Amino acid sequence: MKISLLLIVAIIVASCSNTNKPVTEPYLGESLPGNEPQLFAPGFVNDGIASRDITFTPDGNEVYFGKNIGNSRYATILYCKNTKNGWTKPEVVSFARDSRYIYIEPCISPDGKKMFFVSNKGQEIDENNRFITDIWVADRIEDNWGAPYKLDTVINSSDPEFFPSVAANGNLYFTREDPTTRANTIYKSTFENGNYQKPEPMPKEINCGRARFNTTIATDESFMIIPCIGMPDSYGGTDYYISFFNETKGWSIPQNMGEKVNSATTFQYSASFSPDGNYMFFMTTKVNTLSPDILDYKTLQNMHNAPESGNSNIYWMDASFIDTLKQKATFIEN
Repeated sequence: MKISLLLIVAIIVASCSNTNKPVTEPYLGESLPGNEPQLFAPGFVNDGIASRDITFTPDGNEVYFGKNIGNSRYATILYCKNTKNGWTKPEVVSFARDSRYIYIEPCISPDGKKMFFVSNKGQEIDENNRFITDIWVADRIEDNWGAPYKLDTVINSSDPEFFPSVAANGNLYFTREDPTTRANTIYKSTFENGNYQKPEPMPKEINCGRARFNTTIATDESFMIIPCIGMPDSYGGTDYYISFFNETKGWSIPQNMGEKVNSATTFQYSASFSPDGNYMFFMTTKVNTLSPDILDYKTLQNMHNAPESGNSNIYWMDASFIDTLKQKATFIEN
């Protein structure tokens, strides 16, 4: 039996835009997910425009997420706040409104004092038509963010840096792209005495596959999620892998995180967690398989402006399945 897609879209929009009762519950009032991935906040975070990269303040009352158009020709960071009058509608953060530059990959530190993100602000496109991106930081000032500043040359180089991920102790993990081979390498910079130390490449268990990038570190550094291409058990595109850390054995052999988060799509390269670590958020691409009764112009517009239209979306699920993956972790014998 076919279901009218117009009706489905109307239900989604109505459920996300009820103005009679302000939504003040956590996670934009969404019902908490179980062991199956759920589309996160349709109508707010997922609305038809490509979505990726989501992060929260420690109290959960602010959510920041990325949007991009035209293969990231235009890319910026939006936010919603939970106020006494309910969650605010998405707005672009004040420092990410200059359309000449891209602003992507926000990551709020576990203590909530800093927001890391990536931008090509002040940079030119190089001779190979690449954006040279750097890691930037904005410090928390009361209920807002201060003017962003670029991290110094200990972290940022003449090559592109991407996807900062921060542990509770301040250690910074990020991706750097080689200008000649275009290969991405994952680095770690230890945070000591208020300063970042010289970044060191992560071991082969993390820098795995044919290409890898945008890794997410657990706040206690007990595991890392690695979006990776070219692994023998890949589902066909970029897959999420996970590696666990053992003080004696080091990092475990990367393990495919399974079909609930992975598929043949290439758009699987951004993961994060709720402040309490109970829920995993991840980017992927799905197309709604429900067929409309009739294809007309209005239906096509509604399909285009709804989630799961072919652009990337953000999903979430209970993170307890990671405990099961940990039990399967294997290590290279030294």
